[in-house]
This record gives sequence, C-alpha cells and structure tokens, in this order.
Amino acid sequence: MSAPLTEPPIRCAVVATSTGSLDELSGLDDLLYILRLNIHMNGLVYADGLDLHPEAFYQSQTENPEGETRTSPPSEAAVRALFRQIRNAGYREIIVTTLSGRISGAVDTVRKVAADMARDIQTYIVDTGTACIAEGHFALEAVKLLRQGFAAADVVEHLERLKPGAEIVFSVHSRAHLRRLPHLNTTEKFVAGLLDLKPVLRFYDGQFSRVDIGRKTENTLDALVESAAAALRQKPVRLYGLYGGNRALYENLAERLHRKTGIMPKAFPISPVIGAHIGPDAVGIARIDKLL
Repeated sequence: MSAPLTEPPIRCAVVATSTGSLDELSGLDDLLYILRLNIHMNGLVYADGLDLHPEAFYQSQTENPEGETRTSPPSEAAVRALFRQIRNAGYREIIVTTLSGRISGAVDTVRKVAADMARDIQTYIVDTGTACIAEGHFALEAVKLLRQGFAAADVVEHLERLKPGAEIVFSVHSRAHLRRLPHLNTTEKFVAGLLDLKPVLRFYDGQFSRVDIGRKTENTLDALVESAAAALRQKPVRLYGLYGGNRALYENLAERLHRKTGIMPKAFPISPVIGAHIGPDAVGIARIDKLL
C-alpha cells in the first residue's frame, strides 16, 4: 500500500451491506453508511436490522419455526437514493463492501447503479466473499484507513488482500433450517435431521463446506473452538464471535474458546437476512488474517 496522503483530494464514504452486523456498534463513524437488504415476513417487508432488529426477529423464528420467511437484495431505487444522499453530503467517491455475491444479488444491484451513476460519483465495489461480522470487518478497515489519509484506490487494494484470509465456521442447531442449507445433499440433510446431528460448517470464498458433524451440542462447540485454535496456531488472526437468537449457547462457546486460547472475542448478532437461512440457534466464529 502506498503512503497515506496528508490531505485526501477527494472525500470518500464507505457503504456496508446490512448483513455485516455493524448496527451493533455504538457511535458509527460518519463516513460509514449501511445499505439495507430486505426480509419478507407475514406479508410485510422489513429493512434488515432497521425495521427488524435481530432480537425481535429471532424471537419470531423461535416461536414460529415453520413460518414463511424470505429475503431479497436492496432495490435499485434504494441503492440510487443512498448514493445520491452520499453525493449530496459532499463525497465524491464511495467504497462499497458487500456480502458474498455467491449468496446474494446485492453486489449485482450495486454494480448496475454504480455504472448508471458513474458521472455523479466514483464507486469502488468489494465483494468480500463472506458475510456477518467477517464482512463488516472490511468496512471497518476501509473507514480506519480513510481516516488515516489513504487514497480510496489504495484502501480497496488492501481490502482485496484481506479476502483470502476471511472465513467463518458455524454450527446449525435447527432441524427446520438444516433442510434449507444449500451445501448438504438430500441424503445428508435427511440423516442429520433423523439422528438430530448438528453440522459444523465453513463459509469461505462464498462457498459452504462441512467441517464436522456431531450428535451433542458440546461436541459441536468443541469442533468450532478447535477450528479457531488451529487458525491461531498457524498465523496471527483477528477473531469475532457471532450468534443468532440463543445468546446462552454462544456464551457457552465463548467460554470454551477462552479456556482453550485465552481469547474472548467481541460478539456480534447475525443479521435477520442471514438468520432467515441458518436458523435462530446458529453460533460461530469469524476469523480474519492480520496482514503484516
């Protein structure tokens, strides 16, 4: 990365998609804007994390596990309105960090609007390849570097270098949502549901893979901890905790991780849009490699 500029010639804002769990941070930097995805429940459409907070969403999921819930990317009109708001605030560049384009069409919508508005504002788009707070980390890094005086293009170059070192390991404890997961074939889903098995999954570069599968919750949590501990043994990493509607289950995981590694990571709720697909009892650990 080039040396920071003393006075950035163009003011740059950062836009993060709502799935990055950044609403939970108090006093968000005024450089940072949130682009909301949508969640559809009971005939109504909610803005992810704004109209529907994770706590209320997961309570609804727990009370009605078979309820119809679906999600959708932000509309072109919503993206265009946000970009105009940023342009009117005096910014001339935007860095947009999105959840993986392999699981959402949000990045495609952003690209289309950015092309349409290219004369009004220059937009850099980073498909992070991940989700949840691992995704949010990219936006936080962008804000930090812009505040230090780095040019937008150099910040984006740094974010691209972060992508190979970002992953999430998590467990799913809901039978109803187990059936919806895209990475398990029909036989695996049937057997796991029949035997009440709880898969440990990895989300990396926009794709799911199965790390482990256990009969007891304790086995599942220990597998998550071991995965994080193994990453720590290999290189310096930043860890974050993530949880759905079962905070007690996450606290159990965090305590096991602390006993194993001495680390108690900051925890962030999984946004309703992500939770709609993995269930109210999902817990996990996100890791981001620390670049030297």
